[in-house]
Amino acid sequence: MRLFFIPICLLLTVTLPAQNSKEFTRVNEFYIHGNTQVIGNNNVSKHKNKAIDDKKGLNDETKMKYVDIDNNTATYNSSSANLTIPEDATLRYAALYWTATYPTKKGTKVAKGNRYVYKANGDPTEDIQEIQLKVPGAGYIPIRGDLVYDGKQGTVKGITSSRPYTCYKDITDIIKNNQTINGSYNVANIAATQGYISGGSSAGWMLYVIYERDQDPLQYITTYNGFNHIDKKGVAIDFGNFKSPEKTETKTAVTISALEGDLTLKKDQIAIYYPEEKKFVTLDNDVRASSNFFNSSITIDNTYFTDRVPNSKNTLGFDIAKITIPNEINKSIATSNNGFKLQFKTRADRYYVYFAAFQTTLSETFYEEIVANTAVKTEEKEEEVTSLEEIVTTPTSTPKELEINIETPVIKEEISIQEKQEEVQVIQKEKTETIDDTLVAIIDKKPTKVPDVLRGYYIISNVFSSKTNADRWAAKLKNKDIQSTIFKRPENNFYYVSIGNNEDPVLLYEVLKKMRKDQDLKDAWIFKINIQ
Repeated sequence: MRLFFIPICLLLTVTLPAQNSKEFTRVNEFYIHGNTQVIGNNNVSKHKNKAIDDKKGLNDETKMKYVDIDNNTATYNSSSANLTIPEDATLRYAALYWTATYPTKKGTKVAKGNRYVYKANGDPTEDIQEIQLKVPGAGYIPIRGDLVYDGKQGTVKGITSSRPYTCYKDITDIIKNNQTINGSYNVANIAATQGYISGGSSAGWMLYVIYERDQDPLQYITTYNGFNHIDKKGVAIDFGNFKSPEKTETKTAVTISALEGDLTLKKDQIAIYYPEEKKFVTLDNDVRASSNFFNSSITIDNTYFTDRVPNSKNTLGFDIAKITIPNEINKSIATSNNGFKLQFKTRADRYYVYFAAFQTTLSETFYEEIVANTAVKTEEKEEEVTSLEEIVTTPTSTPKELEINIETPVIKEEISIQEKQEEVQVIQKEKTETIDDTLVAIIDKKPTKVPDVLRGYYIISNVFSSKTNADRWAAKLKNKDIQSTIFKRPENNFYYVSIGNNEDPVLLYEVLKKMRKDQDLKDAWIFKINIQ
């Protein structure tokens, strides 16, 4: 990969009117031993089912037709791509996006002098949020997506003439419930314009997958969506919340998807901030030039992704790119506290970016800090728990102050803290008259209903979205001679690791304060369950 430096002043973060853009926001983030995969395809092209590799001509000079490969009368366009992840991997997240231009049902063009005039023929009638999805070994099912952006209300020329839109659907559960993950995925009925429109019609879909695998490196992975009309002023995304390992090789990659990138129009770029040189660097590789990054193709690093039908090299206005960041920049990122900045610009070819994902190998030390800082601190914060995908801290010795014989809560049988602890008994009597505000809030908090858990107050040491990770945390506690019990709350499907319970909140609160002297338990909190 070659590096090209460009002045910082050329790339500015710009705020467009709400009708013409949607601010990029984080969808999710993972700290996980695993990796990502991306597939997708275009659903309008020059031909119904043949691959298009021709690299000549402009998109708006091409009469677009629906791609339709499935010979199914229930679909008016369709394309497919094959997903392959390791057999021993566990799917953690799958996001399906579809995007297109849809100002009219069909468009025509008429030559007037030395220019063309584009005309609309028929109002767009299809529901842009409705598509059809076929997962491996199954038939089509309807999918209704969340609307990320609809250019119908746009006010600038590029938006009004093409009416771009983007929709999104989390299909993790759909794939998990299927018999197989690997195989062919078909996406059909993406509403788009056939014929001619200014800038050229385009349409496509993308499936972005995050999976967990123990032997893969620890990574920080985050996804963003939004919608930005890229012009000369440029747009930026700032990825944060990570710190790369400084003493080992850092691997960093970004995945981008965009609409309307024209193969023959140049001067569109992606640039990343190079902390060591304090400059922005444009990206390129063997299949994407630094001066024409968005070139109507689907690529993974230096190769075209061709495991799809049709497998056109020219996807006519639809782009997906997964690209690895050069090692020299990775080293600079690893020693920087500025995170990772990605910027887009163009001098000629307009395009619309709607998806960006970032992944990098993660510092173990930084991850330990993340674990500590994101643990639930009070019951009031309980609804804001985010999933942490691995626990990697090293067990530490238990302070003597924590050597209190508390009994472990169980699901079917209530066990209280042993009353023989004289110090705790004295505290129980004294504190009934001097309850602090935190304890008052715990007592006044509305109880949470959890099936098959006996009523009472529970000390929660940590919360996880994965049972495997909850078990690992419990094993870590056991190594410190702290017994625990895990229960699942159906309302949010999180696993709670409890290290003590009692119906007396005053007694339990004093035990909690002592337990918090342990660094691993400093964010433990009390959960009020099934108390009327």
